[in-house]
Amino acid sequence: MRPTLFAGAPLACALLLASAASAQDTCIDAGIDPGCCEIVCNVNPLCCAIAWDAACEQLLVELGCGCSGSTPIKGDSTTFDTTAATRDLNLAGICDPGPFGSDTVFNYVVFTWTAPANGRYTLSTCNTADFDTRIAIADGCNPFNVFGCNDDGTGCATFTSELTVELSAGTSYYIYLGGYSEADIGTGTLSIAPFEVSLSLNGAHFFPELDAGAGKWYASYTVSAGATWLDIRDKVAALGGMLASPKTVEDSFTLGTVVRATGGAGTCAFGLSQDVNAKDYLEPAGGWRWADGTTVDYAKWNNGEPNDGGGNGENHAQLQVAYFGEFWNDLPVDAAWNRVVVEFPAAGHPDFAAPANDERKGAVVLEEGVLTTVSFVGASTSAGSLCEDPIFYDRWYTFTPTTDDTYKIVVCGNNFVANMAIEDATGELVACTGGACSIEVDLLAGMTYTLQVGSPTADSAGNPTILVEPAPVIVSLDAISVNLVGGTFNDGGDGGRCNDTAEFPAGAGPWGTLHWSNLVGKSSDDAAAFAAAGNGDAPTALKDGTAIATGASVTWSVGNTWRIFSFPANDSDRMRRGYLDTNGLPEVTVTVNDLPYEQYTAVVYFGADGGDRAGSVSVNGAAPIFFLSDPVPGGNFNPLSEATATDAASAVRASYAVFRGLTGPSCAMTIVENGPNLGFMGFQIIKESAAPACPADLDGDGAVNAADLAALLSSWGTAGADLDGDGSTNAADLAALLSAWGPCQ
Repeated sequence: MRPTLFAGAPLACALLLASAASAQDTCIDAGIDPGCCEIVCNVNPLCCAIAWDAACEQLLVELGCGCSGSTPIKGDSTTFDTTAATRDLNLAGICDPGPFGSDTVFNYVVFTWTAPANGRYTLSTCNTADFDTRIAIADGCNPFNVFGCNDDGTGCATFTSELTVELSAGTSYYIYLGGYSEADIGTGTLSIAPFEVSLSLNGAHFFPELDAGAGKWYASYTVSAGATWLDIRDKVAALGGMLASPKTVEDSFTLGTVVRATGGAGTCAFGLSQDVNAKDYLEPAGGWRWADGTTVDYAKWNNGEPNDGGGNGENHAQLQVAYFGEFWNDLPVDAAWNRVVVEFPAAGHPDFAAPANDERKGAVVLEEGVLTTVSFVGASTSAGSLCEDPIFYDRWYTFTPTTDDTYKIVVCGNNFVANMAIEDATGELVACTGGACSIEVDLLAGMTYTLQVGSPTADSAGNPTILVEPAPVIVSLDAISVNLVGGTFNDGGDGGRCNDTAEFPAGAGPWGTLHWSNLVGKSSDDAAAFAAAGNGDAPTALKDGTAIATGASVTWSVGNTWRIFSFPANDSDRMRRGYLDTNGLPEVTVTVNDLPYEQYTAVVYFGADGGDRAGSVSVNGAAPIFFLSDPVPGGNFNPLSEATATDAASAVRASYAVFRGLTGPSCAMTIVENGPNLGFMGFQIIKESAAPACPADLDGDGAVNAADLAALLSSWGTAGADLDGDGSTNAADLAALLSAWGPCQ
């Protein structure tokens, strides 16, 4: 029975039905195949007689005509343009494009292509489209015939796509190409090519003590999409290597340090698989063998693994690497492998090469305040150092101060603490870190210092960061500072890994503080429970900058927390690693109650694991400040920068906003998401004097002195130490501070 079109208007309905077959102009004008137009118009004449709209497009798909208007591809590539496309393909329950967004291919265009031979083929818009693409492929003109789809291809810029599927010679396939969301439209090139395994080297390291003292290389590679475990094994063998086989707990630790230092494991293949012909084969735990055929005496399966969760066929192992250890999981041969770890004998491979600063003569120049990532991966063994603590796999750097000052040098990050020796221009030892994350040392202007940085142990590699900057001046003691740790399922979300958190000093401008509360969880109730179990701090009795408890407490509740994969160089960076995720919510509000300050400044910190996500922040209903999220290039945070835009069009990349002159016992801070997945990272509530008798006394110690001068200079160009009210810290403020030098009157 056909649906009623106009209730109570049978004559109009009859006239439309009578003319439907011939009045198909609106359908045909929309680029739909005439045969499909006839089918649609017989069901809903309005689509032909009045207007072709989204409901007509959906009906087209439901009737199996979603491929109508397809363009044949001749050869192995074609250009495309989706800017005028309107059709959406809902693949829910049919094909999952990926973990993000819905299962819909939005605003798609459709192509037909005939496979010339049996085999696997890769369909790709990787790095060739100007928008976030999605691809799906079907062997018939029906959404239920879709057998492959992809959202984001491994290593593809701007979230472009790459899909590998098995095709049959002479069969014509329909390829749907669209966007991640309704807003994702644009142009590009679609290519189709026979599948080939491609390995891209992330890094390799030689450990002299491995393999009974003969030495062994461990190397990490990114794997092109679509490769099976067997494909990867064969490609690795062609390189002269073997899938890595960590047969002891020591091997596992050493291998894990290389994987962590080269960007994480992903879905990582290594040298463990199940021999179904072995006498001890039994699902799920029997018959496992190393790549050289030997039995497994040491095992490190993840909790509940192996479990053959995908049914008989999970016969190959995935290496899972977190900062707290390495674990195994069983997967099928055709899992979505995107990484592999390989072992090579002492001869290594021609692609393995150390950078110039592996030797003293190639030392890299460090700039003050500039974050530098150092990787020990690929470094040769150390020639020794002047420090008692050993330095393995060293790298060399130099630094020349511009002023006589006390400098703080950070040599940690990515859960790795390096050892460092500092020598002056004469070769005399100045200081050793001795396993500390950072050191403060007096340096002379104009003298070039040499820094030897390396691993503290012979069985571990890493990639910490180096940062050299003047030792910070702490000015905010009457301040409540809170770091929202965030997390994912294996890195903080359960409250048990609250080790990478802000302590001191952390904060923007003149608001560095001596104490931060580190709160873990999706809600303040979760944080209280985690704190009771010894993980993180409680959301009640928040402490001030001197670690004295106040009566203030904080509340929030969100659906998700997140953790940025990054290499923090200092506590301000650690404070930014985790966040409360908007995750599709219209806004996230964090409220502090029972504040002990009559008047205060609120500093709200925000960000994301991707750049240019739009949002706004407001406090206590004040006018919002707009921003774009700041990216984390290469896992390294950019310096903190203040958001000041009063409208969305003026928004630029920033990481915090400041609201001054606030009053009242409660402070409600709200971040509004105008783009996907923004994060609320933390906040500071800083006491203000309602009418400061000595405005230039920035730290409130009763005098205008060097500490205030340092605070003003560190806020230069921002509103952090704005004494004259012009919105910026500049020469006028410097003059005002100098004129007030001495005890406050």
